Amino acid sequence: MSVRWTHITIPVTDIDGSIAFFSDVCGLSVVRDRRRDGGSTVWLGPDPEAGEKPTFVVVIEQSEVRKPLDHFGFQCDSREEVTALAERARANGTLVEGPIDHGGIVGYIALVREPSGHLVEFTHGQPLKGLPPRKSASA
Repeated sequence: MSVRWTHITIPVTDIDGSIAFFSDVCGLSVVRDRRRDGGSTVWLGPDPEAGEKPTFVVVIEQSEVRKPLDHFGFQCDSREEVTALAERARANGTLVEGPIDHGGIVGYIALVREPSGHLVEFTHGQPLKGLPPRKSASA
């Protein structure tokens, strides 16, 4: 059996604010907007216009957020990227923790709160077994 992750759906109270967050902060693009068909979801992933093929997407759904997610994470190419994201979050009041180096398998992280209250972790140096570090575009 071959089972793979495809998506996670999270409820958001401000879908446009969450689209802006995931686009501006996380570098994701809208790959499908179901609101055009009368739906309430937007799919976000790597930019297909840049030739990237999404294998996993974040689906956001306009809905009541009963309890925000504990957190989910994005890997950054460098500590400097994590620091820059943390400084932007500090400036707009959404930084929760960091940047801080927890060492070991946790690595260098910053926790940021997105518009609907979910925690998003940005990390560098948090390897996943079998998944090589992403090569930056400048490499």
